Amino acid sequence: MQNTIQKFITENCQYLSETDIFQMNKSDNGPINNVLTGLNKHCYGIWLLDDKTDNNYLLFYINNRTELSGLVCRFKINDKKRNDFTLGFAKVINQEYPKDTDLIETFNTFQNHTRTMLEKLNRFTYGNEIADKSGTLIVKNKVGIDYVPFVNKKEAFKHIFSTDNESVSMENGNKIYLMFNPRNGYTKIGRSIKPKAREKTLQGEDPETEIIAMWNSPKSTEKDLHNEFNEKRIRGEWFNLGISDLLEIKAKMK
Repeated sequence: MQNTIQKFITENCQYLSETDIFQMNKSDNGPINNVLTGLNKHCYGIWLLDDKTDNNYLLFYINNRTELSGLVCRFKINDKKRNDFTLGFAKVINQEYPKDTDLIETFNTFQNHTRTMLEKLNRFTYGNEIADKSGTLIVKNKVGIDYVPFVNKKEAFKHIFSTDNESVSMENGNKIYLMFNPRNGYTKIGRSIKPKAREKTLQGEDPETEIIAMWNSPKSTEKDLHNEFNEKRIRGEWFNLGISDLLEIKAKMK
């Protein structure tokens, strides 16, 4: 599968030059222009191409943090590997623009754009809300049925640390923990002798807030991690972390 995705990326994705982006802006409905004028530092987008036979469409990402640049990729609506290829393209964007993008958010943004486009084409779309249930879909007056899944960020983050919590001693002693709030997507880097008690306190404000990782570690580790990800600090102990950041923390805590 990885070779198939790499082949698709090589054949269908390319960098956007300044000239390309200014040309695209002439036909865009606003997001690209907001990047050009400095209102936004980046944008995601989708264009349906006028080729009714092949049903091609473009996904693109444009960034103007330091210089105007971007990436674009061509997709086919009926490609059975469309979702896998979209994830592959999201990975490329995250690798090229690690400071401004998060893999999961990029993928989910593209999936949202894709689902909106498909619905406008009178196609029936479904995602995780139906895929996990048994039964038969009965769809009337639609030209197609498309599965457009999204990644649950909390579940993905928990999976990264699925084995880290197994060796944690719950006896008295300092523990470093990561707590995720799915409402805003932020991760708390904290320390406590009783992190589960802290979790319950915060769940009183946001019930879905949950500890996703925990380690026995000295107090100094918390400060080290705070300094490491200071640029991504939102407030206090809360940070806007992506998958690459969590993998880095996982490696440091081994």
